[in-house]
Amino acid sequence: MKLSVVYLMNVVILGLFGWAMVTYFDAASQFQSLMNGSADGFVINLTPILVALIIISLIGFFITRSKRKKNKGWKEALLLPSELCEDDEREKALTAHACRNAYIAMMFVTPLLIAAMTFQPFISHHFSAYPILILLLLPFVQISVFYFSLKKRLN
Repeated sequence: MKLSVVYLMNVVILGLFGWAMVTYFDAASQFQSLMNGSADGFVINLTPILVALIIISLIGFFITRSKRKKNKGWKEALLLPSELCEDDEREKALTAHACRNAYIAMMFVTPLLIAAMTFQPFISHHFSAYPILILLLLPFVQISVFYFSLKKRLN
């Protein structure tokens, strides 16, 4: 599979997961209000959760199927990310360099995101899913640094 397709699939999966988690977070907030007696009803929008489950399941099925066609074992097909499937020493070196860059980027991004979480009490009144967004930025940065580092080395 092309590298850009794998990157886009990862970003789409992360976005769908975030959308579903924001919906779940809103439902949990409604449930809390209901239990406190300050709300009259409880409504859950299942559309984001169902869409995320369906699309993520389809992507997972096709990725696993394509790996199995390449005679990979079930353990490798289900658990090993597509980005880490190397065939030769050059690909292993490129992947190792990209993983190193992603690791270094996380050392800089994590403190920044922790600092951004200090604004959560002020922002959560206007945007209640702010902590979910901050947490999803961690894997997004990691995936993006890995992809762009690998793309740079391949060109």
